[in-house]
This record gives sequence, structure tokens and C-alpha cells, in this order.
Amino acid sequence: MQYLEYQPPAYFSQHVECFWEITLTPAGLSQPFEVMSPDCTFEILFADEPVFIKSSIENTWKQMLPGATFIGQKTSSFNFAVREPVRVFGIRFKPFAFANLIKTPLFHLNDHVLPLHNLFELNRSDRKAIQGISTTKKMAKKIEMAEGLALRLLKKSFSIDQTFRAQLNYIMDRKGMVKINDLLSEFNTSKVTLRKHFIHKMGLSPKRVSRIWRMNYLLELQKIKPAYNLTELCLEAGFFDQAHFIKEFKSFFGACPRRFFKQESQLVRISQETIAKRFSHQYDPR
Repeated sequence: MQYLEYQPPAYFSQHVECFWEITLTPAGLSQPFEVMSPDCTFEILFADEPVFIKSSIENTWKQMLPGATFIGQKTSSFNFAVREPVRVFGIRFKPFAFANLIKTPLFHLNDHVLPLHNLFELNRSDRKAIQGISTTKKMAKKIEMAEGLALRLLKKSFSIDQTFRAQLNYIMDRKGMVKINDLLSEFNTSKVTLRKHFIHKMGLSPKRVSRIWRMNYLLELQKIKPAYNLTELCLEAGFFDQAHFIKEFKSFFGACPRRFFKQESQLVRISQETIAKRFSHQYDPR
């Protein structure tokens, strides 16, 4: 399983984390815990062959047809499956990238997988770009077409709510280990206003974002501190006790952590590297 990642141009940096490509193979996805971790981001995926995808909160597989597929903000882990080797190209958008740009309330898109044309009116140029991104093997050309498509989807509007961006960074800087009252005090707002702000701008509550990024931090710890046992990991990640941690872990990954980490998952390793970049603000230059 080969994974490559490319940084977007500077003018995209507040909306797009990265462009990426992965080669999925049937043999590489034979393990039960080859999963992509939840991280609150949106994805648009491109492939020229069918790819099957299933979130940990669902029992059935969905088929990504050739072309462009939209994945709503990931609050659960995702499994992938293919019948033959497939190269998947992705654009990973930040949590607030589509605020005010999609008619569907964003909270309706949580963990949803649907064709891109279900959300956006695609013109001839868009459809041509999607076909090109899905089929071309030249990475420079693929990125060029992806940049053009993303520019059109974002309607060339690169303004964002800087207060909301600061609130998200406040949670991220603390690895999700924050109390809502701290956010209320820091940003001089009410609990109702804060929650409505988050739900409207990204479709998730601040509490949900905190839980996801705290779990991300635990995954990062598991990589950088392999000598730690589960109790040490969960305590450093801010969980009250191991029982609380195991229950939370199962809600995201559908499996107990001990069994999960015994798998040599390449997708989890990729997620851990992504998490490290996110927490160190390599995706969010200041």
C-alpha cells in the first residue's frame, strides 16, 4: 500500500489540508483493522475503478463508483475494500471548508458517502476534470486539475470565520483535552451560541470535535511511545480510567484497543503520521 501526499498552494492552505494518493490492493486490505481514522475532515475521492467503503458505525458496505465521491466529516473510522489494485486520489478539506457553500445542513453529512454531483452542480469543465483526475497517471497534471476543481467548488471564496478557526485551533492545541467552560471563557460566548456556531460551520459540536481529536492524540501516543501500556496511554490522553477509554475507543473503531493495535495496519500508520502533522500545524501554517 503506497501513500503519497502533496501540499496545496498557499492560497488553499486555510481550506485544503493536502492532496493525496494511495494504491489499494486486495491483499493489502485483507486485515480486519485496515481503517482510516476519524478526524473531522471532509474528503473528495477520485478513482477509475469501484472501491467499497464502510464506516465503523454501519453494517453494510457502500460502493464508490468510478468518478468523484464526497465523504462527509469523518467522526468514525472507515474501512476500504477493492477487488483489484486501485489508485485513489483525494482532496482532504479542513473542517470549516464548506461552511455556507453547501445547501444541505452540514450535520446531515457526518460520515456519509455520496457522489459529488449529489451536493454540487457540476458543469462540463467539472466533469471533464473529474474524469481526468480519476484516470490520468501523471501526478502533476492530476494535482493541477484537482486545484481547478477545488477552486470552483469553493466558489473562489477564501474568506473564513477567523473566530471559528481560532476556536478549532484552541481545541487542537490541547489535543482535545479541553472543557467547554474553558472555551466559553476564552472566547466570551455562551454554551448555546458556541454549539450553534460549531454545528452551523462544520456540522459537529465542540464536544464531539474534542472527543475525536483526543482519540487522535491517543493514536499518536501509541506510535511515539510504543513502550506505554494501555493504561499509561489512556491516562496521558486525558481519559478518566481504562474502562472509560475502552468504551470510547470501541465507539470509534468498533473493536477493543488491545486487539486493534495488535494488527499491523498500514492505514492506521498513515493516519498516525497525518495526526502528527495536524497537531504540529504543518497543515495550517501561521
